[in-house]
Amino acid sequence: MTRQEKGLWATVIVLTAGVIFMGSWMLFSGGGSIEGIKQFKGTSPAVASVQDKAITEDEWVGELKKRYGRDVLMTMLNRRAVALEASGRGLDISEAELEAEFERMSRSYGSKERFVAEMESQLGIPEEELRHETVYRLLLEKIATADIEIDQHQIDEYLKLHPDQYRPKKQVDISVIEVATLDEAEQVLDRLEHGENFADLAQEVSIDEYTRDYGGRIGLVEEDDPFQSQALLETATLLEAGDIAGPIRLEDTYGIVYVHDVIEPPTLSEESIREAVRKQLALQQAVSLSELEQQLREKYEAKIFAGVLP
Repeated sequence: MTRQEKGLWATVIVLTAGVIFMGSWMLFSGGGSIEGIKQFKGTSPAVASVQDKAITEDEWVGELKKRYGRDVLMTMLNRRAVALEASGRGLDISEAELEAEFERMSRSYGSKERFVAEMESQLGIPEEELRHETVYRLLLEKIATADIEIDQHQIDEYLKLHPDQYRPKKQVDISVIEVATLDEAEQVLDRLEHGENFADLAQEVSIDEYTRDYGGRIGLVEEDDPFQSQALLETATLLEAGDIAGPIRLEDTYGIVYVHDVIEPPTLSEESIREAVRKQLALQQAVSLSELEQQLREKYEAKIFAGVLP
């Protein structure tokens, strides 16, 4: 995942927290009765209790407002200001644009399904919320670059200077068992050939403290990942899913590699590459997206009233 994408997901996490808060607010401020909630004289309904001490709806919502209130309100103001600007400019995000962006974001994960699953399992962001946040970001980027012209010559020059940036790279999903000596590596291979489980062996004998507790699992890496042993990658990229190979001479140790999966990303079309470069160059000239949000809030006179937040 690129640095820019990591920044995006950090933003998404904050916004998702806001969505959770809003859901809670809507559920418990609507005035409807909820079975099992006790009404106390002179207070709001109780939503929970510890022994005989109730936690009231007002206490709960007040705590949520203290923790997330400003973020939620700023998110709502941003969304409305951006929507007004997009409407005024006649801008929108098509389903095709959204799917193309999902394809781009999924590239380093091997598939859209794997990407969506990782976002939900690692960050707790379901696909529907992921789509909403992506549409919003794309719309903000479209507004930011609407008045910036990038000519074909600029795109040609960029591609000449960065010929490999959009070349799809093979990825391998691997696990490794690292041991100190060649003799130990041969013993590991012999045990694997006799049917022992790779992950169990890694936990038992691997000296790699970063992967040992995870059964040797490194995960999905690109063929030229600078943080992995080149000897390890050169071997792994020649294998097929399910293959085990070794011993591989690392720096001062030896490794046995197991390939879970091999992913060959599809080649991008020339049109897609040029559009990606155009957008990248335009964004480099544009104001930052957070600055644009601020400008739009000011343009549409967004404000938070005094006394609303604790």
